[in-house]
Amino acid sequence: MNLVERLAGLPSVQREVHQGANKVARTAKALAAGHGGLAGDIKVERVGLFDVDVVLQHEGALAIEVGHVDKVFDSGWVPGLHIMRDAANLTT
Repeated sequence: MNLVERLAGLPSVQREVHQGANKVARTAKALAAGHGGLAGDIKVERVGLFDVDVVLQHEGALAIEVGHVDKVFDSGWVPGLHIMRDAANLTT
Protein backbone atom coordinates (compact mmCIF):
# COMPACT_ATOMS: atom_id res chain seq x y z
CA MET A 1 0.00 0.00 0.00
CA ASN A 2 1.45 3.36 -1.01
CA LEU A 3 1.37 6.60 1.00
CA VAL A 4 -1.70 7.99 -0.79
CA GLU A 5 -3.67 4.82 -0.05
CA ARG A 6 -2.58 4.88 3.58
CA LEU A 7 -3.68 8.49 3.97
CA ALA A 8 -6.97 7.92 2.13
CA GLY A 9 -7.75 5.00 4.42
CA LEU A 10 -7.27 6.89 7.66
CA PRO A 11 -10.48 6.92 9.70
CA SER A 12 -10.46 10.73 9.95
CA VAL A 13 -10.09 11.09 6.17
CA GLN A 14 -12.82 8.53 5.50
CA ARG A 15 -15.11 10.32 7.96
CA GLU A 16 -14.62 13.61 6.09
CA VAL A 17 -15.19 11.95 2.71
CA HIS A 18 -18.45 10.40 3.88
CA GLN A 19 -19.61 13.56 5.65
CA GLY A 20 -19.00 15.56 2.48
CA ALA A 21 -20.88 13.06 0.32
CA ASN A 22 -23.76 12.93 2.78
CA LYS A 23 -23.98 16.72 2.76
CA VAL A 24 -24.17 16.78 -1.05
CA ALA A 25 -26.80 14.02 -0.96
CA ARG A 26 -28.93 15.91 1.58
CA THR A 27 -28.74 19.06 -0.53
CA ALA A 28 -29.64 17.13 -3.70
CA LYS A 29 -32.60 15.49 -1.95
CA ALA A 30 -33.82 18.91 -0.82
CA LEU A 31 -33.53 20.25 -4.37
CA ALA A 32 -35.39 17.21 -5.71
CA ALA A 33 -38.14 17.33 -3.09
CA GLY A 34 -40.63 19.07 -5.36
CA HIS A 35 -40.26 16.53 -8.15
CA GLY A 36 -42.29 13.51 -7.11
CA GLY A 37 -40.26 10.65 -5.67
CA LEU A 38 -37.02 11.78 -7.29
CA ALA A 39 -35.36 12.49 -3.92
CA GLY A 40 -35.57 8.78 -3.12
CA ASP A 41 -33.42 8.03 -6.16
CA ILE A 42 -30.44 9.96 -4.79
CA LYS A 43 -27.93 7.65 -3.12
CA VAL A 44 -24.40 7.64 -1.71
CA GLU A 45 -22.41 4.71 -3.08
CA ARG A 46 -18.95 3.44 -2.21
CA VAL A 47 -16.61 3.43 -5.19
CA GLY A 48 -13.44 1.41 -4.76
CA LEU A 49 -11.68 1.27 -1.43
CA PHE A 50 -11.69 4.93 -0.43
CA ASP A 51 -14.11 7.01 -2.49
CA VAL A 52 -17.85 7.54 -2.53
CA ASP A 53 -20.15 9.00 -5.19
CA VAL A 54 -23.48 10.74 -4.87
CA VAL A 55 -25.66 9.43 -7.68
CA LEU A 56 -29.11 9.87 -9.14
CA GLN A 57 -30.22 6.26 -9.64
CA HIS A 58 -33.06 6.78 -12.07
CA GLU A 59 -33.55 5.34 -15.55
CA GLY A 60 -33.88 8.87 -16.93
CA ALA A 61 -31.12 10.43 -14.83
CA LEU A 62 -29.26 12.04 -17.73
CA ALA A 63 -32.43 13.53 -19.26
CA ILE A 64 -33.57 14.72 -15.83
CA GLU A 65 -30.24 16.36 -15.06
CA VAL A 66 -29.34 18.00 -18.40
CA GLY A 67 -32.62 18.12 -20.32
CA HIS A 68 -34.24 16.33 -23.24
CA VAL A 69 -36.46 16.73 -26.27
CA ASP A 70 -40.08 15.90 -25.47
CA LYS A 71 -41.13 13.28 -28.00
CA VAL A 72 -44.42 12.42 -26.27
CA PHE A 73 -46.14 15.80 -26.56
CA ASP A 74 -43.73 17.26 -29.15
CA SER A 75 -43.29 20.37 -27.02
CA GLY A 76 -39.62 20.84 -27.84
CA TRP A 77 -36.72 21.09 -25.44
CA VAL A 78 -37.37 20.40 -21.75
CA PRO A 79 -34.63 21.99 -19.62
CA GLY A 80 -32.80 19.83 -17.11
CA LEU A 81 -33.24 20.22 -13.38
CA HIS A 82 -29.46 20.31 -12.68
CA ILE A 83 -30.08 18.91 -9.22
CA MET A 84 -26.79 17.04 -8.87
CA ARG A 85 -24.73 19.90 -10.31
CA ASP A 86 -26.38 22.46 -8.08
CA ALA A 87 -26.08 20.27 -4.98
CA ALA A 88 -22.35 19.88 -5.59
CA ASN A 89 -21.90 23.60 -6.20
CA LEU A 90 -23.89 24.58 -3.11
CA THR A 91 -21.83 22.36 -0.81
CA THR A 92 -18.30 23.12 -2.01
